[in-house]
Amino acid sequence: MQVIVNLLSNAAKFCPKEGGCVELRVHDNGAFLYIDVTDNGPGVPEAERDLIFEKFRQGGSTLTDKPTGTGLGLPISRQIVEHYGGRIEVQDAPAGGARFRVSLPLKSPSTTTDAATVR
Repeated sequence: MQVIVNLLSNAAKFCPKEGGCVELRVHDNGAFLYIDVTDNGPGVPEAERDLIFEKFRQGGSTLTDKPTGTGLGLPISRQIVEHYGGRIEVQDAPAGGARFRVSLPLKSPSTTTDAATVR
């Protein structure tokens, strides 16, 4: 839930004041659950796509009037998603803006152990 809140909040902050649009889609393919949050904001330049997942870092120019924040929402989201064996990534949205995709495995990895290795 925290990941979805973080992604929706982030998308809303970067949408234009007039005509801003945020879309949430959830689907699965039997093996993974996908959560896509898409906005029509300025997008994330490819050179900044790893940077925005670092603590206290935000993409964009500090000389613009971009929204402010702590720079913790995306790093926390990545940590939560990876804890559950998933991934989070950002890509260009088809109509402009950014699409954040979370993929989570639907079945947890097997936790069985070989009886010979248990002491």
